[in-house]
Formats: sequence, C-alpha cells, structure tokens
Amino acid sequence: MKISKGFIAQLVVALLLSITFIGLGNWQLNRAHDVRAVNAYLPDAEKISLEKIAAVGTNIQPDAINRIVSVSGKYAKTFIAPKQEIISGDKKSIANLEVRLLELPGKRAILVVRGLEGLEDQEIVGNVKIVGRLYPRQTSDSTKAGSGEISRIDPALVVGDGTLNLFDGYIIATSEKTALGQEILTTRIPAPQLKSKVAGNYWQHISYVFVWWLMALIVLLAPFYNSMKERQSGGKVQI
Repeated sequence: MKISKGFIAQLVVALLLSITFIGLGNWQLNRAHDVRAVNAYLPDAEKISLEKIAAVGTNIQPDAINRIVSVSGKYAKTFIAPKQEIISGDKKSIANLEVRLLELPGKRAILVVRGLEGLEDQEIVGNVKIVGRLYPRQTSDSTKAGSGEISRIDPALVVGDGTLNLFDGYIIATSEKTALGQEILTTRIPAPQLKSKVAGNYWQHISYVFVWWLMALIVLLAPFYNSMKERQSGGKVQI
C-alpha cells in the first residue's frame, strides 16, 4: 500500500488544524463553565467583624470582598457620591449617594455608603454599629466632583483630609444602630454580591464548542475524502 507525499502533507496539516479547532472548542467549553459559575447563587457567609478580615494600609483581600461585615465607630465626615450606578436585580438606575467616614478606635476609618442622598443632613451622634457588605474601592470616576462630593467611592480621595488611617474599600450599610440598639432609618440601597463579568451566555458558548469540534472532524477527514475522490477518478494517489 503506497501513500503519496502529498497525502502525508495534507494529513499533517489536517492534524494541526484539527488540534487547533479542538483547543478552541475546549476554550469555549471552559468559558461556558465560567458563565455558569458566575451566575450561580452563592449563599452569604456568616457575618464577621471587619477587623478580622481587613486592616488599614493594605489592599482588601479577594476573599474579603462581598463579605457581610460588622463594625462600630463614630461618623466623622459626610460626602456625596453623585451619579452612582445602583443595581437591583436586573434593573439599573443612577442616584446620588450619601457616603460617610466612620472613625474607629486607633485613628482608623472606613467609608460607609448609608443610602440615597437625603434632602437634609441627618445628624448622628455617638457610637454607631454598622452591618453591611464590603466592596473594593471604585477605580473610575462617575462624574466630576463638586464641593463636598467625591467622584468615586475610593478612600484614596479622602485620605488627605485628616490624620486617619483608612481601610481599603467601602461598606454599603444594610443596617445602622445606635449604642442603645435603636435602628437608624434612612433610604437604603441594595447591596448585591459583585459578579465577575464573562462575555456571552452559557448556551452561546456551548454552540461554539460543537462548531469548533465539528470543524476539527471535517478537517481531519478532508485528506481521506480527497484521496478517495482521486482514486475514483483514476488519479495516481493510492492508500
């Protein structure tokens, strides 16, 4: 049984292309798994003290992001974060948020998003216990900041305002209580878990998997098909 050099060359090229297409299919399969993992509901871990998972002067750790935390202190300053995106389920809206600097013992502080900007500044005196979700600092401005405003919720923007050492990130408060346990009411905003962004949807990536794998099969069979056609037409190629 003779095999021509041309057939061998075609087979080598077909094998290389087939391996490439299989790799692309596997990549799309991994993307599909990533989309499913991102969209999966993850139950919140038990509430934990902020000081157990974070420290001043250091970047927030990935496993601390999205945690429900508790912290106590006194409000030192008030800022407005204008034109912030609020996500509630599948709906998005834009609003101005009230952000306060919560001072902790030891000259430490963290930014706390209390909720929507109020028409009047709500006076809160004394120690306050906060429960909320911990987020990483924002890295892009939502708008140009005016007097008493911050362009993004980022401790780097307020660290120069005093002698306090700031925690990285910020908290969206889900509840506030006074030292006597009284609930402090305001217009809260949702505090959803952050989700990683993966382009596309699950079934879209799965369809690409079958397309790439089908192309791999077709390319792999092409040299044998060409050889068969040449044999039927009386060509010189023999297998």
